[in-house]
Parts: sequence; structure tokens; C-alpha cells
Amino acid sequence: MTDTILHVRVVTPEKPVYEGEATLVIVPAHDGEVGIQARHVRFLASLGFGTLRIHGGGRVLVWFLEGGFVQVGGNKVTILCDHATPIADLDPEQADRLAAQAREAHQPQARLLTQRATVMKRVRASRHAGAPRA
Repeated sequence: MTDTILHVRVVTPEKPVYEGEATLVIVPAHDGEVGIQARHVRFLASLGFGTLRIHGGGRVLVWFLEGGFVQVGGNKVTILCDHATPIADLDPEQADRLAAQAREAHQPQARLLTQRATVMKRVRASRHAGAPRA
């Protein structure tokens, strides 16, 4: 491994999702996107909902993440996330249906707002699925 390449590992509770090299990783931290390149300072952050983009080898791999953590150190990036869905697997029509159900559901207000926010982030991610896919 050279000092200009990152080793990236993405894992969910169910299975490993990705392991490989990259020149740039962009993660959806809880307070905004963070770009990570080789020689990045040690870093630990909680993840929010959004797209993970791994750049390397002339391509960009994209997943929709739902929470978790990212750890960076020694040109290694480890992403432990609750769910990682390849952007190609997101269905805008299904997301629209889920958003409609969330709006109409008779649930406690806080839970409804959380569910709706998650679904709307999926809708936005699925509509931006024009990027190269994993």
C-alpha cells in the first residue's frame, strides 16, 4: 500500500459490503459530508443518512448509508454502518410510496417525523442515482 492510497472497508451487521483501495472516500457524517484522502488525520465520527462515495481505479462506487460510524487512521478507512444499499437498488417509485405512507400514518409525531426524514433522504438519493454505480 502506498501513502497515496486508502484501504477501505465497509461492513454492516449482516455482512461485509466492500473492501478495496481508493483515492477518495466521501462519507455522510451526522453533521455533513466529509472527504477523506490518504494521510488524513486520525478521525472518528458518527454517520447520518446519505450517500457514501468511494473513488478509485477510474470509477465511483456509491451506496446509501443509514447511520453508523467511520474511523480513519494510517490510510485505513473503516465504515461500520447499520445499512448500506447500493444506489442502483434504490427505487424512486417505492420511496415515493413509502413517503406517502409515512405522511398518512397515525403514529406519534416524533416517530413519524423521523420515519419521514429517513424516507425523504432515500427519495433524494434515488433521484441522484445517475452517478456510476457499485
